[in-house]
Amino acid sequence: MSKAIPLQNANVIPLHEANALVLPLAEGATLRVTPFRETPRVALSIFGPGGGDAGGVILTPSRARLLASWLVMTADQCEGTRPATRPPGHGPVIPLR
Repeated sequence: MSKAIPLQNANVIPLHEANALVLPLAEGATLRVTPFRETPRVALSIFGPGGGDAGGVILTPSRARLLASWLVMTADQCEGTRPATRPPGHGPVIPLR
């Protein structure tokens, strides 16, 4: 089990990242997508240029797919291959359940 690192009012638990997908970002930062082994969750983490944790979010598979569809839709709009509209029922905020 990983050791928890205290951070103000939260705990940061380093993930096993052998199977993480890493996308280099500007200024040496990285975006990491890591599937959990024990539960159906996906971690989306941002690491700063010096390797420090800059934040992140843990998503269920359905939320990860929704985020992926929004990224594809937005990328298509940026390239002009899709009109700038939202799919029905997909507002800017989705309530947590």
